[in-house]
Amino acid sequence: MDWLIGILLVVAGAVIGFFVARYWFGSRSGSDLEEQVEKSQKQLADYQREVAEHFATANALVEQLEETQDKLKNYLAHSADLLQKNDAQSDLPFFSEDTMRQLRVASTMKKDYRSTHGTEEAEQVPKDYTDERSGLFTESEQAKRD
Repeated sequence: MDWLIGILLVVAGAVIGFFVARYWFGSRSGSDLEEQVEKSQKQLADYQREVAEHFATANALVEQLEETQDKLKNYLAHSADLLQKNDAQSDLPFFSEDTMRQLRVASTMKKDYRSTHGTEEAEQVPKDYTDERSGLFTESEQAKRD
């Protein structure tokens, strides 16, 4: 009979321990699960916000690209119109009008300079072509002669 009482006490202790353990650990695991659910929901909300920002940025870039593309199309159409108008003019100048004006002014200044100083400079012979020895090799030749 003593062993029957011992077995009943062990069974009663196991049942009481089971309910106590379920109470203590059950509430903790429930709060842990709730914390994990809240954390997952927060991560999901952050991810959704990042995706929404990404789509907004991508949309803004697409709009900017469309504006640039429209500007380029307008520029090309305008350039094509100018080329078609200029096809009728076959004698396009090589230089622009400003450059031609500067070239004309420079040539008249050169003509004026030639008319006043042209004869004096033409009579002088450059030193490289004179009969007198000058330049780098004069000393070496003189040293060889001595």
